[in-house]
Amino acid sequence: MHPLFHVPSTEVTLDLVQDFINLKIRESLTVEYKRAGDKPIEAVAALANTYGGLLFVGVDEGEKGVPSEIRGVPLGEKEKLVNQMGTGFDPPWSPEVIEVPCNEQGDKVVLVVRIDRATVPRPIVLNGSIFVRLDARNEKANRQMMRMLLDDPNSQPEPRPSTAMRGLNSHESPFRHDANDPDVVLRAVSVMKLWKGEERTRFPSGLAAGVIQALHGTRAHPLLSRLGLDLVGGGQVVTTPWQLVDATSRRLRLRMSTCGTDGSAPSRPGAQMICTVSLAGGEPASELEVLFDTAVWLLDGIPLGLDYFLQVFYDSVPIVANMLLPLVAEATVGLKAMPTPVTEIHAAAGDIPNEYGDPTDSSLEDVVSMTSLGQRVGGRSISQGGEVLLRSLVDPPRWDEAVREALVTMAMDWGFPEPKFP
Repeated sequence: MHPLFHVPSTEVTLDLVQDFINLKIRESLTVEYKRAGDKPIEAVAALANTYGGLLFVGVDEGEKGVPSEIRGVPLGEKEKLVNQMGTGFDPPWSPEVIEVPCNEQGDKVVLVVRIDRATVPRPIVLNGSIFVRLDARNEKANRQMMRMLLDDPNSQPEPRPSTAMRGLNSHESPFRHDANDPDVVLRAVSVMKLWKGEERTRFPSGLAAGVIQALHGTRAHPLLSRLGLDLVGGGQVVTTPWQLVDATSRRLRLRMSTCGTDGSAPSRPGAQMICTVSLAGGEPASELEVLFDTAVWLLDGIPLGLDYFLQVFYDSVPIVANMLLPLVAEATVGLKAMPTPVTEIHAAAGDIPNEYGDPTDSSLEDVVSMTSLGQRVGGRSISQGGEVLLRSLVDPPRWDEAVREALVTMAMDWGFPEPKFP
């Protein structure tokens, strides 16, 4: 996803806008360009009532909706547009409108309007009409479209779940409750709901190759190699490449391990990363879901360091939310811009076999070094934990801060009143 979709408004520069224009992305369901003199308010309403996206005001377009040149609009156009939206929209609402100077004289600007569908009180009515985005044009909604918008339970700003729903013991669990289970698994998961009418029954063919290519460009392999080296105490560690180990029309599962040339569960000590991409939420599917699990097999008596516990989340959350989910969304439903996804993190300890080989419950304190978190109070079990990342910290994304805030909340729920992470 281009940085223009998510960087803070203070970091939106003319160079960044020009970089986007140079990509020659055609007008689409989620991108539109308006010349000086055009009326952009209908485009704002249409994008808001559909998938959201980016609107550029002051950009000429060439053939077939391809942007050609930044010409800008006079100073004062931002205030004019904001006032029009304030008086013309029912209910009153305004998206983020960023003013970017675009000439040396300082009398011209290009407006970048960012519309996050999750914040829109839909349907937005403009002067008695409801506009929607159809392909690369704005149209007044017919009766059927109006009924869909009015009946759509997502027509109000999307609620953010307060409880993490995709825990390691209840959803796509990596635990088999036998002696080969990992000692601890850390999960990052990101989910995007599909709009009514855009549900899917299958993934497009060729998606697996795109996911594998994207994974090769992430920090996953360096993290796995470094983790593997520390687990064995130095020397050399063999890692398998990302391998597609399961595939259906609605689900892909990929795996990379520090040990085992066939990609199977590594011997102790070792680590493995498992990425699962799914169409979820019924038939046809109404959600896109990306899971990223990091499973660790420890040497007896040596817990996972808290620094690695943190680093796995710091690296895996951007992989699912900022790279893989946008890729899967664009391939599946054609979105180049998308609502802020719901992103969760989870941690769980595996069962420990007793002297007879039967699995017994274990605690995260046994497998993750938590002494630096401080004194724990209460006797509650901490075999697992999960938390939803705060929306305010993921849109625009501040991943490390969002992860740390979620982990502090998780640690407090475990009984650490003043957790101190490194």
